[in-house]
Amino acid sequence: MADYKIITDSTSDLPQDLRDQYGIDFFRFGIVVDGKTQLPADLNWEAYKPEEFYGWLSEGKKLKTNQLNLEEAFKRLTPYLDAGLDILYIGCTSALTGSLNVFRLAVEELQEKYPERKFICVDSLKSSMAEGMLVLDCAKKKAEGWSMEQVADWANAHRNYYNFFATVDTLKYLKESGRIKGVAAFFGDIMGVKPIFISDKVGNNLTIKKVKGTKASMNELFEGVKTVLMKEHCDTVYVGHANCIQRAEALKQRIEDELKVEVRIVWMGPIIGTTCGPGLLATFARGREVTRIEGDGIQE
Repeated sequence: MADYKIITDSTSDLPQDLRDQYGIDFFRFGIVVDGKTQLPADLNWEAYKPEEFYGWLSEGKKLKTNQLNLEEAFKRLTPYLDAGLDILYIGCTSALTGSLNVFRLAVEELQEKYPERKFICVDSLKSSMAEGMLVLDCAKKKAEGWSMEQVADWANAHRNYYNFFATVDTLKYLKESGRIKGVAAFFGDIMGVKPIFISDKVGNNLTIKKVKGTKASMNELFEGVKTVLMKEHCDTVYVGHANCIQRAEALKQRIEDELKVEVRIVWMGPIIGTTCGPGLLATFARGREVTRIEGDGIQE
């Protein structure tokens, strides 16, 4: 059985220490600042720090995201293929990006040069740390000796057990990205009203509720975790934030105190941050199966 490399992408928001520990690499998507400066969407935060990145958004700089391109795919994959490794790509939901298709196009070319190598692509149906947690659990199974095919089959069977609940300070960025189903119900940015959104069973981000005020929105994020969490399958809950660390710490403390589970705070990466903006706050947990789908959200 050939060894293999697990690769994810910039939307996974997996911290560097966890990627390093389990040998996970990631495709760098891109961001464009004010229509001219092109930068990698780097989860290592080497080209810029997270505070600087979110400062650009707060200052009104226009940021756009770019998905995986063929140049990055070839650059990232070739060294592993040269080393005799097969490739398992666990990517962002195809409902939000075409990067899985770009990977497949790259494979068509690479297969000619490396006919003995195997490539598998898994649509995580998730983004941010819901995607990251799935990737991390797959890497743990690889470390236990599972084959690439076994891990891919497991990922496809379990990807809808990774839940997130999120809210934002402003609808500006969601409106510009157009990637949240049901957000039209909030257009106008009603003062103090905040949407709660999740990832549905087919990979769309779906708005399910609106609440009044920051305290109520944080309570919804907590209740979401409380409802879905299955501790036998989830030893760590993640709280992701986009430059709102005090709220993240308060949410972490409540989850640890009331649910008695370890919580880790992580930065939302450049792709998710550009899409949702500063003030994004989310909870992530493995637990009950996601069954909601577009049409189950709030009425527009």
